[in-house]
Amino acid sequence: MTTDLRTRLGAPTVRAPLPVVAPLAPLFGEGGLVRGRTVACTGDAALSTALALSAAATRAGSWLAVVGVPNLGVAAAIEAGVAVERIVLAQPPRASREWVATVAALVEGFEVLIVAPPASLSASDARRLQTRVMARQAVLIVVVMPTSTGETSVFTSDIDVHADTVAWSGIERGAAHITQRTVQVRVNGRRCSSPREQTITLPC
Repeated sequence: MTTDLRTRLGAPTVRAPLPVVAPLAPLFGEGGLVRGRTVACTGDAALSTALALSAAATRAGSWLAVVGVPNLGVAAAIEAGVAVERIVLAQPPRASREWVATVAALVEGFEVLIVAPPASLSASDARRLQTRVMARQAVLIVVVMPTSTGETSVFTSDIDVHADTVAWSGIERGAAHITQRTVQVRVNGRRCSSPREQTITLPC
């Protein structure tokens, strides 16, 4: 179907994936983050990996919204390579109604969103948000926080990214001087043709 015909029929125009940094690129068969998809990040390096996944896109001109992620400052985003002039941090109340409204509004203007959902978020609200993400051709990166029952999320992920720290750098000079860590990243999921694995270095 040609682009003109797709437009007349109201079908969304397929846009190129959002870029990811070189160390992570081999993990994504399409060469980047496919628009409209949901990526779930788990493991002890989930947040650092989520920031790394969004960094190249912000440097290429995309805006990033970070919603409901506790204890995240601008400095950490900068260290991960995110373009600071294209990031907005939002901390809506954890009550699901306010959180959902905030994310729904931000999807309208941001190409990448990193979110840490509240435990009260319902599966139906998650589905509605994902439908909006697909319609806007944004990328939703869900940081799955560990709970007493393990790492679970009401979002249906297209790509699962699990990141575990295997080594720290700088520890030989004292804990206050730890500067980066080596992370084992595994990617699979229903939109991943085959599992992939890569060892990368991330800032702390």
